[in-house]
Amino acid sequence: MKRMLFAAVSLFSLPLAVSVSAQEFDYGNYEALFGEPVTVSATGKPERVADSPVLMDLITAEDIRRSGARDIPTLVHRLAGVDLAHSAAGVADVGIGGYIQPLVSRVMVLINGRQVYFDAFGDVFWTTLPVELEEIRQIEVIRGPQSALYGFNAVDGVINIVTFDPVDDPIDAARVRVGNHGRRDEAATTTQRLADGVGVRMTAANDHVDDYGMVSKVPVNTAYSKDPNRRSVSFDAAAKLSDASRLSLEASHTDVSQRQIYSNLFFDLRIKTEAVKGGYSADTGIGRLSATASYSDVDMPWVQAQPFGAFHLNDRTAELQASDLFKLGADDSFRVGLDGRQGKIDAPGVLSGTLTGNLAAGSLMWEHQLSSELSTVNAVRYDYFKLGRSGSSPAYDIFTNADFDRSNQGVSVNSSLLDQVAEDDKLRLSFSRGLKLPSLANFGELGRYQASYSGLYFFGNPDLRASAVYGYQAGWDHQFRDLGATARMTVFHDMTMSHIGTVYKQVGNSLAQLIEMTTGSVTNGLELGLEHKAREGWNWGGNYTYQRLHEHHDWGLRNATPVNKLNANIGYGWGEWEADLYGSYTSATKGMLITSTVPLRSQVVEIKGFTTLSPRIAWRPIEPLSIELTAENLWPYQDTVPQKMETSYYLTVKVSY
Repeated sequence: MKRMLFAAVSLFSLPLAVSVSAQEFDYGNYEALFGEPVTVSATGKPERVADSPVLMDLITAEDIRRSGARDIPTLVHRLAGVDLAHSAAGVADVGIGGYIQPLVSRVMVLINGRQVYFDAFGDVFWTTLPVELEEIRQIEVIRGPQSALYGFNAVDGVINIVTFDPVDDPIDAARVRVGNHGRRDEAATTTQRLADGVGVRMTAANDHVDDYGMVSKVPVNTAYSKDPNRRSVSFDAAAKLSDASRLSLEASHTDVSQRQIYSNLFFDLRIKTEAVKGGYSADTGIGRLSATASYSDVDMPWVQAQPFGAFHLNDRTAELQASDLFKLGADDSFRVGLDGRQGKIDAPGVLSGTLTGNLAAGSLMWEHQLSSELSTVNAVRYDYFKLGRSGSSPAYDIFTNADFDRSNQGVSVNSSLLDQVAEDDKLRLSFSRGLKLPSLANFGELGRYQASYSGLYFFGNPDLRASAVYGYQAGWDHQFRDLGATARMTVFHDMTMSHIGTVYKQVGNSLAQLIEMTTGSVTNGLELGLEHKAREGWNWGGNYTYQRLHEHHDWGLRNATPVNKLNANIGYGWGEWEADLYGSYTSATKGMLITSTVPLRSQVVEIKGFTTLSPRIAWRPIEPLSIELTAENLWPYQDTVPQKMETSYYLTVKVSY
C-alpha cells in the first residue's frame, strides 16, 4: 500500500520534479509523508532510495550528526566499496569500486547539482568544498559508471551532496571543535527569511590543524611541511515565485593551504576557489524546465613541488545546463538534457601555453513502468570534447598549437531493471558504459624535472583519447521487518578499456617522459550490508566488501586496492545521551614509491592491513546545546606509503538557535 501511495504521489508531483542540475525539490514534505528519505537525482522525479534505478547509499543528516566525523571522506568511507587514500593530515582521495590513484578522480562530486572538478589535473580537492556538515540534508553515493545519467567522468560513481533548502529548511547553528594536533575548527550558519517564499543561508568556517603523520622526516621532505588551514564562506539563496517557478543563487569562497603527497613526491600549495551558480525552473505546457549556469575560478598563487620547483596555476570553468522533464501517458517519463562546459588553465612551468577544453553534450532518459512491480530506466548521452591551445611555448616543445586542434567524442549508456519480486525483496540489474576524459594537464603538461629528480623533460600528449568504462551490477535488497533492518547484496564487474600512463622516449638527443594511453583493467567485487537505524535505542550495522583489481599489463600494482574491507557500527541513544562506536578493517594493499634517479625510479611497496576504532559520546543537557567527545583512529595506521594517520581526539560544542 505504501509503495502504491508513493507511486501515485510521484505521478501527481512530476511537474514539481527537477533534474540533477538543480536542488529545487521539497525533500522535507516527502520525508514527513513517507517516513523515509527520498531522492530525485537519478531520474529527476521523487523516488524512495529503495526504488531508485541506480545502486545508491544515502547518508542522512541524522547519520551525519551521530557519526563523529568532521569531513565528508570519513563519512563515505564507512560505506561498502568506498576507499580512502590519505596524502596528508586531513587530505584524502576517494575511490569507489576498487580504483583510486592520486590526481585521477573517477568519481563525480556534486553540491546541489554543481560539479566540483578540478579540470587542470582531473581531481577533486575535498578540503576546498564550500559546505559544512551541519548544512547537509543528505549525501547520495551511487556506484558504477553513471555518465549517461549524471555527466562525463562519472565512471566509478557519483557523490551527490544535497544541502538544506534556505526557503523550506532554515538552519541556524554554531560549532566549535578543539583537539590534539592543534585542532581548532569554528563554523556558524544562519538562515534569514527575506519575504514569503524567499530565504537566504550564510555560512562561515575556519579550520586549522598542525601538520602531522609524515613518515619520512628527512630534511628534503620536512621543508614541505605545512599546517593545513581552511577558510570558507558561502551564500545560498532561493525564491519561490508566484507562477510555480523558482530562482536560486549560490556563491562561495574557500582559501586552503596544505601539504600534499603524490607517490612520495611532496607538494606545498595554496588553493583559492571562487564559485557561483544560478538556477531557474518552471512548470510549463511541455514539462518542468530547468536551467543552471555556474562558474568557478581555482587559483593556486603558489605551488612548491619537489619534482618541479615553484609554479602557479589558474583554472577557470564555466558550465550551462538545461533540461526538460515530462510524461507521455501514465507509464512513461522522459528527461531531455543539454550540457555545455568550458575549462581553461594557465600554469607556466608545468603546462604549455593556455589550454582550453570545450564540452558539448546532449542526453535522453526514459523511465517505463512495465507493471506495478517492474520498471526500467534507460539513458543515453553523447559528448563532444574540443581541445585547444594558444600562446607561446618553450623551444624544446615537441608539439605545436596546431597539434592541439583535436576532438574526443563518445556515447555513454545506462540501463537498469528494478523488480519488486516480493513485498520485502527487490532485485536490481544494470548495465552501463561511461566515458573518462583525460585531464587538461594530461594533454598539455610541459616542463623539466628538477636536477635532483632526473632533470628530464616531460610532455603531455594531445592525441590522448577518452577511455570507455563498462559496468555490470546485480543487487538484491531485503527488509527484515521484525528487526527493522535492511540487507543488501551486490555483485559487480567493471572494465576500464585503457588508462593514462607514462613512457620514456628519445626526443632529439635526450630521454624524455611522455604521457600515453596504456592498457586497461578489470575489477570484480561483492558487497554485503545489513543495518538498523533508530533515533532512540539501538543503532547497528555493518558491511563487507570483496574486490579484486586485475591489470591487463602487470605494472606490479595488481590488487593495489584492499581486497577485503569490513565496516561495523553500534550505537545507543537514551534521553539526553548518545554513544556510538565505529570500527573498520582494511586488508593489505600496495603503494608506489618514486625516487629521484635518471630515469625516475618507481618501486611498488606493501602497505600493511589495519584496524581502526572511532568512539563518540554526546550529551544534550538542553535542546539547543550538544557536547561531544570523539576519538578517531584509536590505533594509528597507514593507507598510503608516505602518510601515517595518528590518533585524534576532539571536543565539539554545537548550539542551535
